[in-house]
Amino acid sequence: MQKLIKYLLKEGCPSIKYRIKKEIYGELDSRLQQHILDDQEVKKFISLQNETGWIDEDFHSEKGVEAAVRVFFEKGLESDYPAYNKLLYELEQRDATFDNGCLYRVGKILDSKGFGGSQLIRATLFAYAGLENRLFVRKQIEEALDVFRYITNINAISEITEKYKNKLVFSEGVMWPSIYHLRLLAHTKNWRNEKNKKMLVNSIKKLIQFSPIPEINVLERSQLISPASFCMNNFNPSLDKLKDNEWMMWFHRMELLSRLGVVTEITELKQQVEIIIKFMEKSDGLFTKRMNHYYFRKWGPYTGLALEKDWRTSKRRVNDLSFRCLLIIFYSGIN
Repeated sequence: MQKLIKYLLKEGCPSIKYRIKKEIYGELDSRLQQHILDDQEVKKFISLQNETGWIDEDFHSEKGVEAAVRVFFEKGLESDYPAYNKLLYELEQRDATFDNGCLYRVGKILDSKGFGGSQLIRATLFAYAGLENRLFVRKQIEEALDVFRYITNINAISEITEKYKNKLVFSEGVMWPSIYHLRLLAHTKNWRNEKNKKMLVNSIKKLIQFSPIPEINVLERSQLISPASFCMNNFNPSLDKLKDNEWMMWFHRMELLSRLGVVTEITELKQQVEIIIKFMEKSDGLFTKRMNHYYFRKWGPYTGLALEKDWRTSKRRVNDLSFRCLLIIFYSGIN
């Protein structure tokens, strides 16, 4: 890890350098913040803001508020920067009207049924910014814990699903975790105690047992609604068989699981991280596997992990993927 950190602090982009200093060493480098403000993705979303700080686009889109907050967080912009701060202020003040666009009706249905919708997404955005003490964030954290707790009592997917017009749907009264439940808990701390951690370990073991998990829709009257299942269908893939888009989902999911602090408690997750470590040991401490998919480079509510400006050189790709490996190893607790 030390060799990798030394390399990335020398060769990585400003966002990679800043996040290593902040997340691993607990240091805030104001000089690097200035460079992050020059990042093209950061500049793009700041330019989309109106005079109040809001972005007048579909909330749950590649140009909307949700994508903007993801980019600001991932790139390492601090939430007290005026443009970021104003956006969060507006997001909090708008309360029931923030989720304009495609999410407006569907998000409320998913929230009410225990699958996580608009309110869960909003809470997750505040969690990214380190603002978990808001009452509405704490409420969503409790609901997220309830969802994972529900999973511990399930023994088979067939117990909670049924067929509707040749589609698999959740039975009435069922709860199921989305990527936002995972993101919210991964980026918050106040819920962490031994009881909740043990429950999460058991819940994720169940998700591993059920993997690969089929596509399951939420049925609202006669309407089929897709919950946010991105990255949530296979918790125990064969790494040697992953396609490039599946690798992106693995990196995203495994970073969240590592941040939860459950990896060392679950054999299948620990083995996945150990495979990555062994691969990097053969490549001078870097993740050099060749892959390229727009899931890595295109920022939106679900996709986007590349912090370097582009992948036109293999070095930038290696920097980005090695940084993600560093976060996974660091947060997993595997030495």
